[in-house]
Amino acid sequence: MASSSSSPPPPPPSSHHADSSSSFSGKWEYDVFLCFRGDTRHSFTSHLSAAFRDRQVNFFIDNMLNKTESIDELTSVLKRCALSVVIFSEKFPDSSWCLDEVATISQSMTKFRHRVLPVFYRVDSSDVSGDSGSYAKTIERKYGARASKFWKKTHRASKSPEDRKRWMDALKVVANIAGYTSEAIKIESELVEAIVNCVQNTLLEMSPRVKPDNLIGIDFRVDEVVELLAMDTNDFRIIELWGMGGVGKTTLAKACYQRVISTVEGIKYHFVGDINQRDAMETRMEEMITKLYSTLLSESNLTYDNLLFDERKRRLSHLRVFLVFDDVENLSQIERLLLGNHLSSTHLFAPGSRIILTTRNKMVVGNVGAKIYHVDCLSHIESLQLFQLHAFGESRPSDDLMGLSSRAVSYCQGCPLAIKVVGGALIGKSRDYWVSFLSDMRQIPTPEIRHVLMRSYNALGGKEIQSLFLDIACFFYGTNKSLVTKYSPAYHLLEVLIDKSLCTCVVERTRERIQVHALLRELAWSIVNDESIKLENPTRLNNLGDIQKLLTKKSLPSLQGGSTAQGIYLDLSKASEIDVEANVFEGMTSLRFLAIIYSGNKEGAPKIHVPYDAFTTLPDSLRWLQWQKFPSKSLPSSFTPKNLVALSLEYSPILKRCWDVEQPELANLVFLNLSHCINLVAIPDLSGSPKLEFLGLLGCKSLVELPSHVGDLNKLEVLDLRRCANLTILPPRLNSKFLKHFFLSQCPKVTRCPEIDSRELMILDLEQTPVRALPLAIYNIKEGGCLSLSGRHITCFPAISTSLDLLGLTFTLITEMNCYDDHQLGSLPRFSALELVANLQLKSLPKHLWSMVSRSLLIHYCPSIETLPEIFHPVTGFANIYIKGCLNLKSFPTSINNLKSLQLLGLDNTDIESLPPAIVELDQLTDLELPNNKRLKFLPCDIHKLAKLSYLNLSSCTKIKFLPELPPSLLTLCVSGCTLLQALPSNADKLRFKDLYFEDCPQLDPDLPQQVMLNFYDLAASDLHPKGVLQHSGSELPTWFDYKSSNHASDSCMMVQFTLPNCTTERRIKGIAFGLVCSLDIGEVDISVTCDCNIGNIAAAASWCSPSFGFGQDSQSDNVYIWYDKNLLGETKKGVILIREEADPWYERYAGLQGSFRFSLQPSIGQDPEKLRRIKIKSIGVSLLLSEQKNGAQGMLAVSKNKGKEVQE
Repeated sequence: MASSSSSPPPPPPSSHHADSSSSFSGKWEYDVFLCFRGDTRHSFTSHLSAAFRDRQVNFFIDNMLNKTESIDELTSVLKRCALSVVIFSEKFPDSSWCLDEVATISQSMTKFRHRVLPVFYRVDSSDVSGDSGSYAKTIERKYGARASKFWKKTHRASKSPEDRKRWMDALKVVANIAGYTSEAIKIESELVEAIVNCVQNTLLEMSPRVKPDNLIGIDFRVDEVVELLAMDTNDFRIIELWGMGGVGKTTLAKACYQRVISTVEGIKYHFVGDINQRDAMETRMEEMITKLYSTLLSESNLTYDNLLFDERKRRLSHLRVFLVFDDVENLSQIERLLLGNHLSSTHLFAPGSRIILTTRNKMVVGNVGAKIYHVDCLSHIESLQLFQLHAFGESRPSDDLMGLSSRAVSYCQGCPLAIKVVGGALIGKSRDYWVSFLSDMRQIPTPEIRHVLMRSYNALGGKEIQSLFLDIACFFYGTNKSLVTKYSPAYHLLEVLIDKSLCTCVVERTRERIQVHALLRELAWSIVNDESIKLENPTRLNNLGDIQKLLTKKSLPSLQGGSTAQGIYLDLSKASEIDVEANVFEGMTSLRFLAIIYSGNKEGAPKIHVPYDAFTTLPDSLRWLQWQKFPSKSLPSSFTPKNLVALSLEYSPILKRCWDVEQPELANLVFLNLSHCINLVAIPDLSGSPKLEFLGLLGCKSLVELPSHVGDLNKLEVLDLRRCANLTILPPRLNSKFLKHFFLSQCPKVTRCPEIDSRELMILDLEQTPVRALPLAIYNIKEGGCLSLSGRHITCFPAISTSLDLLGLTFTLITEMNCYDDHQLGSLPRFSALELVANLQLKSLPKHLWSMVSRSLLIHYCPSIETLPEIFHPVTGFANIYIKGCLNLKSFPTSINNLKSLQLLGLDNTDIESLPPAIVELDQLTDLELPNNKRLKFLPCDIHKLAKLSYLNLSSCTKIKFLPELPPSLLTLCVSGCTLLQALPSNADKLRFKDLYFEDCPQLDPDLPQQVMLNFYDLAASDLHPKGVLQHSGSELPTWFDYKSSNHASDSCMMVQFTLPNCTTERRIKGIAFGLVCSLDIGEVDISVTCDCNIGNIAAAASWCSPSFGFGQDSQSDNVYIWYDKNLLGETKKGVILIREEADPWYERYAGLQGSFRFSLQPSIGQDPEKLRRIKIKSIGVSLLLSEQKNGAQGMLAVSKNKGKEVQE
């Protein structure tokens, strides 16, 4: 029946007779096949055709098909169309051709899932499908046995009964599909609009959510860009999609384009692609501009020469447009597309217009207020999905190729182009080919990848900036940005490289480091190799074999003389012994960079043997000299590198001083690192090095004096003197205004710390150094700065007078902080955060503590503290308190209710017996952590009043026997190791725990796990929480775990196989539960469990957790650990784990297919890997949580007893 509603019907369904092995590809030559009779050609059908053109729906109309062609040709056309729109009109059955079209369309619905949208124009659906309707009567009258002689003559013959039956059957099938009628929507323009909207929505629905070629990981990126577009606002916006070549900017732009045009009405839109390529050919650029404005103005006869007529400009100014300009290199290209208007000009189009640009050049739009979206590389799981689609197709890979997949993905580093190219090159190849290809790939990038990336390099233009890129990509990735800017005379061009996506800057604490994508690094080396062949001499070298031949002067034609060499990077970790010729550096007058390092073990003797005369040939052109295990006592006086920026001779055991006799001027030196030179007795004279920022002397055991001229280095930021065992004499003052880090720990002969002029100081480390007086500078530290003080000879709390974001005191012997009288209250120091760690003698805190600290207080391992001061007045903004290992802390302030904003309270391993009753008044408290409090016996009986409490940890509180009623907001409860606990709280059955831990609680009811499991399953199958955990003592997984695998001994990698069900509206997967049972013969251990899901060859999803076992120190019991995960597509973006619901979940895309979950165990960070071997995994399991199970876990328990699938491995 046709829809009688004026609203769009649901997308036309595919025929239920469709072959299940057929799948829709989503790639069509035409969007729509238009089937109609000539009586509507110049009326309704022409209006619908115009609307399709306006909305850029590509359609096939019957005048494109020769009516004398066969039905086979029509079938071929239908296969190339996504769907058909059949317009039934009064004269429709007069045409046998139209009836044959309908019959062929009906057959196509069955054969290859062709979709159909019927439109009943001035006829009723019963006229079309009924046996006594007008269509049936017409067919019988004109084509039946009693047809008139005139009709028979003009149409050659009557149709057979089989033809007429075929037509009527087809009409009934098509007419019974939900469609549109002109009776329901009487205004023709509204009817046309409804049809076009329905067609576009259907096309969007038919497009696969994950296309093998380009749409993996696209959804949330599209969401972010669409949010920037803000299509519902009336301003003019420009969005710039910026990123390196091959990262997927065009793919993202196309996806955003499709999203907008399918959801936003009342706009004109156009996608302009390959702008930079077309710009090189003037005629193609003109054609592109003409097509753009022909589309916007709906003028098919528009020419380039008549574009600028005032009337057309006026019409454009009233059009709200959505444009995508793809692959823009410079501003002039945009201005040409905008008919000479500047991008900031908002009068060309109507308010509410939007333009998306894709570019590799961040500054392509200049300062016009564009919103810039940086297109990141794919996450690891996205990369693996895309790679496997291209490398394996529909085949299931073997385990050894799956392992190599990770290696290939690691090489590509999230670049979609590289992933596609590499995957396509490996499909169907043997394992040996894979290994060879992946090895060679790092030496020679594939042509497709190189071509795309070379465009960015060529666009740099000048040789100076190209040389800077090659230096950075070959030698300086991961280096401090400040050093790079000092190294190169072209440093001012570094920002250009960043803007053009050829490198990035990553902020790490107080420094910025240069990062270069691995593919760009390989591009750089391939460019260098090409130049080497062209010049018959290399400019930059990092290949061990080539460098070894150069240094030993063995025959290597392309390296002889070395006159063009600008940089050498030699890693000797895996090299054998090398004997260098005496004149090795002779003639290398262009050498600017020399690095000889040991990336592995830095202990032991040097592997390179150099006669002293060889150092006399070191070129003065060097700007960077890094030589670990430098094989000489000093550098020769003949080496006078006036432009030297960085000198690093660390781990050089025989080095005694940098120059033997006369030292050269080092006016440009910025970085000097002589760390671990254990025989160094003197550092260079740095009085002529005013630019020095870093001085590293860590572990220089023979150094006695730091010369006074070091105190006059006005740019010094880092001074590292740790473990200088014989250092005695220091400058009286360090005059640098920029000093941030001063390390003076483990210098047992230093008794006085220099005064410091810097207000930028962040770290002063005096641990195990007998300095008693702190420099006065710390009392006037920069406002809002961070200061960490460490050292057992710090005995007085520093009277700091400024406000700091953080003050940290570690390993001091301070005994009290109560150094302020009441009349000094106005001059109290203010700290946003105060951290006191391992101050073993600290007994008391100032009574005005709560006025000094505004946000966070952390006290760890200060065992002499017995009390905290009372809180006399209400305090707002104070969010966190965490106290740990204060073994003598017996009470907490009774006035805790004055901390009005407190969100987290942690008391871990203290001597507290009870909490103050006023704690129940903390209406903002969300986290209460009370583990390892061996004397804590009970909680306040009114704790249920904490309306926002969501997390409560009482693990290893061994004297707690009962729990009071807990607040309904509680999501996580941990009582593991509470050995006297006899019951969960009285209202436990009403709480909706997300996470519940109660292993090693021997006094609990043995049937409790079964009771808790009922609630846990119901919660897991609900929509309340995306993840949840249950952990308890026991030896079996619940019976509702459908898929299990057991007897794994101590395997660190296990697998469970399963089959995904076919989902319906009533029967959908709500999530997946995972479980494992393990035993251990050691104390507490933390592990990390990862579950990777594969459907065939597709890396479909992943889940992870971090369980802890063995809360009871003597516990030998088995543990059951269960967790559920509603959305396993956890992706990483900018360091943040995103958990989100997909519009088309992976478990629906792969419904009916077999898959596997692979469980992998690793020790958590900081854990001894040996402990992992002491864990015995007894069983693992997976359960698919279905929405149809209305009877909860109880029903599941009964069902699972009959259907559990036990797999013995």
